[in-house]
Amino acid sequence: MRKIAFIISLIFAAILSGCGDGATKKLVKELNSSYTNDGKKVELTGYITRNGPAIVSDDRVRVDLTYSNVQQSQNAFAQALVKFGKEPNSIFIPEKFRLEDIEIYDSNGQKHGVNTEFNIKGTVHYTHKDWKENLEQKQGDKKDMFSNNPAFQKMRENSKNEAENAKAEREKKTGDPNDYSFEIIVNEISVAK
Repeated sequence: MRKIAFIISLIFAAILSGCGDGATKKLVKELNSSYTNDGKKVELTGYITRNGPAIVSDDRVRVDLTYSNVQQSQNAFAQALVKFGKEPNSIFIPEKFRLEDIEIYDSNGQKHGVNTEFNIKGTVHYTHKDWKENLEQKQGDKKDMFSNNPAFQKMRENSKNEAENAKAEREKKTGDPNDYSFEIIVNEISVAK
């Protein structure tokens, strides 16, 4: 009985470790640890899904990229912005939808579902790369306008403290104070082979 349980656990471990493309996993690890790829074109392999409402902004919708087509229990390895619609390299999500209602159109305009593995090409954008400079600039812009308002000064101080606390927490956890949150602005979607 122990041999059977051991063999089953080995098979299960092999299946789990097989999820996801090795090059993609290596790239994701790199993306999550430095800003060297900011603005660069990358290619990732995975599945496209959306949990929760699809909000279209500037003709794009934010989706999750996952290593497995087990969409319900899979954590996203990246966020991506994909053109919204039914033309090549886009995604269509109805207002009310189930996962099987999502339509993903590859570079040839062929329609696919969320259970299709894709090669996704796009440009990396770090969403919090300049968090400290942006915070200081926003505070400086409003400083003159509200310099005599104690309530605003308190809000500005609180926001600065929150940012510094988040930085300290990241540094405590990882040894690095930077926030490497990123998104991929998708240019091309093709079926993985």
